[in-house]
Amino acid sequence: MGFLHNAGIGDEKLEYINGLAIFIDILGTQECTQENNFNKLYNINKIFHKELKTLKKRQRLCKKFVTSFSDCAYIIYIIDKTHEDNSFYMFIQDSLIDLSYTISTILVNDFLCRGGIYLGKLYFEEENNLLFGPAVIEAYKLEKNGIMPRIIIDDKLGREFYLKEGEFNVKNFQRIIRKDTFDNRYYLNYLNIFSQFDYLDIDDGLFNEKIQFGENKYNFDEYYNILKTKSVETVKKNNDHNIIAKHKWQLRYLSQHLNERSRIND
Repeated sequence: MGFLHNAGIGDEKLEYINGLAIFIDILGTQECTQENNFNKLYNINKIFHKELKTLKKRQRLCKKFVTSFSDCAYIIYIIDKTHEDNSFYMFIQDSLIDLSYTISTILVNDFLCRGGIYLGKLYFEEENNLLFGPAVIEAYKLEKNGIMPRIIIDDKLGREFYLKEGEFNVKNFQRIIRKDTFDNRYYLNYLNIFSQFDYLDIDDGLFNEKIQFGENKYNFDEYYNILKTKSVETVKKNNDHNIIAKHKWQLRYLSQHLNERSRIND
């Protein structure tokens, strides 16, 4: 549960703790409902909630809490900035990498998603499935204002982490946080997980190795082609400008990542 702080003998004081609050929402389920496509809705909900269970079990640096409802979920990582400076950024990065596996699994299973990330005050009790606090509300607001299929990060945290990544940026490194030229918002570069160790693996013949997402494994080329093909087909056959805009953004993101990956590994 959320941390309990002793206020005295026989007296326990409950208060907020610091955490990374993430709200994610699967896009496209409303269209499935309107089309009465029960099978597709059932499939994505089954995949989504199974992946959330996997996320709960993955061992990471920070304690986490996951709660979900329908096609939405909150993921909480307990991160306090009172940690030593570099440890704080290491905890943030590790949590974002953990999240990237979940996002990548959702996307390769035929759905886009959107989300918000906010570092701040919150409280949770796992046994009571209780969650509230300013960070929880702000993460929800960020998702609702995200517009495109991306996991956007609060400007303050995004800017701070983006600058920190820049200090350690080398030729063979891709940022896990990017700044969108669309509106200057910071967002999660979930495809970073394909590039984390590429520069170490080239000499060992492991470059572009396969990564497990849900039930299947994909290398970058396979994963990229699945997402690109889906978005191209959707743009061609759809008349809804909102849906088209989301998939065009996705295609731009995929293209940018492919170009950057090519430059890094030349």
